[in-house]
Amino acid sequence: MTGDGRGRGTSDGRGAKRHAIVVGASSGFGAATGAALRRSRWIVTGISRRPAAQGSADQTLSCDVTDPAALQGALDQAETSQGPARALVWCAGTPVMGRTLEVPVAAAREAFETTFWAMQTAVRAVVPGMVTRGQGAVLVVLSIAALRAVPHEAYYGAAKAAAARWLECLAHEVEPQGVAVKLLYPGFVDTGFLERGGWWGMASPPHVRGSGVAVDDVARAACELLEGRGSRRVLGWRERAIVLGDRVAPGLYDRVLRLRGRRG
Repeated sequence: MTGDGRGRGTSDGRGAKRHAIVVGASSGFGAATGAALRRSRWIVTGISRRPAAQGSADQTLSCDVTDPAALQGALDQAETSQGPARALVWCAGTPVMGRTLEVPVAAAREAFETTFWAMQTAVRAVVPGMVTRGQGAVLVVLSIAALRAVPHEAYYGAAKAAAARWLECLAHEVEPQGVAVKLLYPGFVDTGFLERGGWWGMASPPHVRGSGVAVDDVARAACELLEGRGSRRVLGWRERAIVLGDRVAPGLYDRVLRLRGRRG
């Protein structure tokens, strides 16, 4: 563990420090969100396999988030040292990509272990205390792939979609008790995430286009959601257009994707 966070942070109006636990704080969305929260005077505990990026956390706890006992221990330690969590932010994920039938079952399970099962372990550990106190928020960074089928992201998208539906069900139960559930759906953001993934049956696409959304835009949106403005947000003009298109003309974007595939 590094750092102690003493002397920082503002209270939540009830005298308690605003303590956020960010899981997946070593890079990408988690690191940027942790840094943005600290600038907004939250106390941030970063939990990840590798130490949190510099400036993204007041303390960092290293563990394998897919090990339930290790994750529970890190969450307990975070709340013991910095006080009860006012927010749990889940940014951890595993890039499992490629042709669906060529992705090994072990890799497919790994996507669910990180994105779904580890996430619900963290929620089970932290949310009951939030319910008892009558306040708190869970924010999970998902993906446009949770809302619609994206080529070569079958297991990644399925794990994100499972997480989204589980969280939506949980929201019905805990929001009347003062605990907010926030869902963030970015599209492609150039963080090196895709390049770190295992691509089975194909090479990593050389040119992936997004909507110009940067990692800091995701962090800013996460902070805005945690501050109470909305419960769900899709990031990126292209992604919002896809979601809207799926509502008003179901199947149209799939036909566009298939046409592109034949031309490719």
